[in-house]
Amino acid sequence: MLVVGGGLAALSAAISAADNGATVLLINKGITGNSGSSAKAAGILAAAFGHGDLETRPVPDTPNQHAHDTLEVGYHIGDPELVNFVTKQATSAVRWLECLGVEFSRAEDNGYIQLNAPGNSCPRAVSAIGGGHAIVSALLRQAKARGVIFLNRTIVRDIKPIEGHQFLVTLQGRQTITIAAGAAVLAAGGATGLFPTVSGDEGNIGTSIMLGYDIGAALKNLEFVEFTLIYRVKSKILRIAGMAPFLSRGGKLINSLGEDLLELHFPNKKSEQIGRAEVLRLVEQEIFNNKGPIYLDCTHFSDVAWKEFEGSQGTTTLDKLTEAGCDYQTEMIEVIPAAHSVLAGIVIDTNAQTSIPGVFAAGENATGIHGAGRLSGNGLTACVVMGRTAGLNAIGYAENAQRQRQSFAAQKALSSEQLNRSLNLIEGESQALNTNIEIKALMDRVKNIVGNNLGIIRNELSLTEGQKQLSKLWLEIKDLGEQNRDVFELKQMARLANLMIEAASRRTESRGVQFRSDFNALDDAWAKTQTLIKD
Repeated sequence: MLVVGGGLAALSAAISAADNGATVLLINKGITGNSGSSAKAAGILAAAFGHGDLETRPVPDTPNQHAHDTLEVGYHIGDPELVNFVTKQATSAVRWLECLGVEFSRAEDNGYIQLNAPGNSCPRAVSAIGGGHAIVSALLRQAKARGVIFLNRTIVRDIKPIEGHQFLVTLQGRQTITIAAGAAVLAAGGATGLFPTVSGDEGNIGTSIMLGYDIGAALKNLEFVEFTLIYRVKSKILRIAGMAPFLSRGGKLINSLGEDLLELHFPNKKSEQIGRAEVLRLVEQEIFNNKGPIYLDCTHFSDVAWKEFEGSQGTTTLDKLTEAGCDYQTEMIEVIPAAHSVLAGIVIDTNAQTSIPGVFAAGENATGIHGAGRLSGNGLTACVVMGRTAGLNAIGYAENAQRQRQSFAAQKALSSEQLNRSLNLIEGESQALNTNIEIKALMDRVKNIVGNNLGIIRNELSLTEGQKQLSKLWLEIKDLGEQNRDVFELKQMARLANLMIEAASRRTESRGVQFRSDFNALDDAWAKTQTLIKD
């Protein structure tokens, strides 16, 4: 089986497939375990255990309530069947991670300490000790122990089903290799790297989403981009998760006038029950009205709260603040908006199956769970649930496919040798091309166009301007040779950016993370998704 990606969803799929007897080849454009956003995440997963936080134990919670909150934050355009599937599987996903060696923050009664993550109606988020890096490291060890074959620093440019239920896979450069696999899982992350300021990995530019699009899979929710707050300490920007870990523990947002923004604008709501989109629009508006900079104030946290925070997520967040010169217990921390998650992706069902037989998707490559806004904690939860599901069902598909017992397993060593030989050639080519300053400058142009015109607050003027600038740029790059890896990625960035801006322009309303200043209200006629299939 072929898995494209190297983060939490991809590793979950690979392990699930290997546990069910598959030989798995995982191809990742970065270094598995380090690249992507999963390893940089705070390590919070939403799951309805009902154990409660440090003060109130237990609390009433159910998967149905979890699903209700998910659909509510997503403005009711998430797929209810898919949402219910994820929320019912969430607790099992956390237990599965524990079996693989991931530790979670627990109270004295040995139950989980569950955080009040934004948008949740009760404390629901469990916190992995060591954050996202610890989760990914544990899964990487388990995948290696199961014999998963890893091919790093390699881009999958195309996947074509061929006779015999195999796939013709085109890698970066000019390499074309036939993979005798019965199924493929696309789980290579989202597209926040289309923006100039991001909370996660700048390399997530949506290449795998476009891979799905180009082979005929349906895309959906292209207009929905989730933003978060990241830190700026002594003029240095820290690209680490910034909102949920602090607000879930009672953090405050303070403007330059000393006003508590959440108390001022949401007086009857607990901070954890305010949606991420509402918080980001508020911060953006304050900065626009010259009331910035905006600060995160956690100086009122108790010693018990700090002890729990430092024990569970210190290495992910707090240690990096300290390294940058911030005393987070006594100082307010400046925060700035950054792209956090693109809610667009490939359409899947509850089997993680796309519209292309034998091709599955999970993680940020897939869509339908979050709708127009993501419930805090659901990102990693969906990665694990749908990653496991994709791996299991991909094997089920392969077992029922014609010639399912043919030569992939028997040719494992040969295939690995051939692929590694090809990789050495490609890596040499890539290293020579990475010095192409002109292409990097063009990539930055795409990012600036997207950042300036597809931000937190949009309007028809900015969206039209973005399309004009992308059209002009396309005329400059359309004839460049795609055997150059950077050129290929540049073109994929420009194409996806154009599709996203067009989708945002078509949705003439404000819903969730899509906020239009020229259509600043919900429109019942738009209580639906936009789906795109390539001609």
